[in-house]
Amino acid sequence: MSSSPSTLLATHANCLAIGTQVSDFEIIGLIGEGGFGIVYLARDTSLDRIVALKEFMPAAFAGRIDGVHVAVRAANHRATFDAGLKSFINESKMLAKFAHPALVEVFRFWEGNGTAYMAMRLYRGETLRQVLSKGGEDFTEDRIAQVMGPIFDALEMLHREQVFHRDIAPDNIILSDGRSVLLDFGSARKIIGDATQALTTVLKPGYAPLEQYSDDGTMKQGAWTDVYALGGVLYHLATGKVPLQAVSRMMSDPLQTVNQLTGDKFSTTFSQAVSKAMMVHTENRFQTVTEFREALGWNVGLQPRVVTLPNPPRVWLEPEIAPKTGPAIVTVTGQHAATSANRESGVAAATNSPVTAEPLIRGERAATPRVAEATSNKTPLIVAVIAGLAILGGIAAWQMKGKAAEAVVAPVAVPVPTVTPVAPEPAPAKPAAEVVGAPPAVAAEGLVKFDIKPRGRIDIDGITRGFSPPLTERRMSVGMHTIEIFNPPSAPVTRTIEVTENAPVTVSHTFK
Repeated sequence: MSSSPSTLLATHANCLAIGTQVSDFEIIGLIGEGGFGIVYLARDTSLDRIVALKEFMPAAFAGRIDGVHVAVRAANHRATFDAGLKSFINESKMLAKFAHPALVEVFRFWEGNGTAYMAMRLYRGETLRQVLSKGGEDFTEDRIAQVMGPIFDALEMLHREQVFHRDIAPDNIILSDGRSVLLDFGSARKIIGDATQALTTVLKPGYAPLEQYSDDGTMKQGAWTDVYALGGVLYHLATGKVPLQAVSRMMSDPLQTVNQLTGDKFSTTFSQAVSKAMMVHTENRFQTVTEFREALGWNVGLQPRVVTLPNPPRVWLEPEIAPKTGPAIVTVTGQHAATSANRESGVAAATNSPVTAEPLIRGERAATPRVAEATSNKTPLIVAVIAGLAILGGIAAWQMKGKAAEAVVAPVAVPVPTVTPVAPEPAPAKPAAEVVGAPPAVAAEGLVKFDIKPRGRIDIDGITRGFSPPLTERRMSVGMHTIEIFNPPSAPVTRTIEVTENAPVTVSHTFK
């Protein structure tokens, strides 16, 4: 290793000098310095590319000797330093095994000079903190979903492996080349069982939940810890204000909702979801990022596509010929999609429309029961046409064997030259209140079982129905259905199945 004089050392005493050679990397500049590490701009001399090089340097209890090597300042700091170094190495290994567009890409990591290093892809751009400080961008609900959606997706992948970030804040999210990337994993850990972090981290007020203020391990951290921080980031983007600290909200909670601060600029769904994510007590929050995402109505990790939705069935109170209507076509962009069918059925479709029941995901609307067609193998359909001077239209009555009609209509016998009428079987009389508005017949159903490993989101006929596990089975109408299974970054899997009444159908897949 060689070094040369550097202006960096004049203002940053803990930094390596420009020109210092660390393994195959030459220090050419400084990107940032934190409480537990320094990130340099470096050139990979073997591959001739520019990278970000992170060095473990806990300045509070370690320093530089001979301008290069790192050592603890006092013997009583050795155990803390070693714990931090081990954590840094474990985090490097953890990041190296994940591949996601919204996660830092690690090229290499190694130990040397009494410390450890991690070479990463260089991301050029501005952090959300820098963008917010300038105040020039209007973060609408759609824009927030575009920026933060990939971060949610990446965290869902990490949490499945019990890896938690625990330092999510605007200064750790960079907008690089039009995409969002989650940066500093200084507090990320591989958690096994009830193990807690061995090294206290520097908290970011407004984004750190209450459990992070306890350093004695009595308040367990987990996915809900990242949920709180995500809520804090969304709150800041929506309102332009840093949320109040969690500790100041313990006795009485003066935190205003997003819509209270913005004058209902955002949908009720968005405002309520952010408030729940930022609940002070862990049991009142969303327990997973997936729950938070679904409450927001975000469909993360999918490309825009076209989904065909069936029109809602109508109950004809008077016999008439049903008009011919086509399916509603909607182009879905991962947010609330408005369609004529949505408006006709009274479902909130606009982004700013309040939704108090299930959120509208990818154009999904309230499920409507299917009407089974009444068929008969033996008895033909008899149509009696009644003509009269006082009647300008025609009345069509459907008569079927073994099935009661939706409305009771007294047939009038009219000879038809080409068809011999067949007397219908008598139907029991129904009270008027029972006939009017009677529900349509329910389609025959069959059982579909799901065996997805380790986990995947299930879309049925273009509509998200849940995650498997915990979803293990579902009753579906008889007929052909398309099943799509998603587990980013793996490629989605599509299966076409035929559901029958007699035998269950099993859909299984294992993501590598």
